[in-house]
Amino acid sequence: MVALLENAHTDTLQKIDRLQDILTNLRFEGKVRLGKNLKEAGRVLDFFDKELMPHLNLEEKILFPFVETHLPKLESVIHLLQAEHEDFRKNLEGFRFLLQEIPKKKYESIRGEMTERLREQGLYLIYLLRNHIQEETETVYKVANRELRPSEKSTLQKEIVSLNSQRR
Repeated sequence: MVALLENAHTDTLQKIDRLQDILTNLRFEGKVRLGKNLKEAGRVLDFFDKELMPHLNLEEKILFPFVETHLPKLESVIHLLQAEHEDFRKNLEGFRFLLQEIPKKKYESIRGEMTERLREQGLYLIYLLRNHIQEETETVYKVANRELRPSEKSTLQKEIVSLNSQRR
């Protein structure tokens, strides 16, 4: 059950490592490689849209309610994770806006300021995701794996697989 969700975390960690490289390149490669770096950041954004957002939705629709019902001691952790999902969505929209607007700006100074804001927003997203994944893995996934009965794990897995198959 948890393996399905942890695979998504592994993919996400790889993408945020790539995003961190791109953000570093944005700072040190300057305007010569700006278009290439923005395009690569856009690819990571596409991954977030196509892979990560459905994963967050799956957690919110299936995993979190199930865990709250069957493992009530994790309720406060679930609320924290839900708040982080909302924070991620909000900041991702800011990142998306900057990514789309930078190429439209006529003046180098404005593009430079916006690129720095994009880097800051991106770094925040990276740290938020890394901490979020660690929290989920070390609390929700670990406790669910350890404390749910086999029948509960089976039910949860069926619900996850069902939602995943509907999404594809």
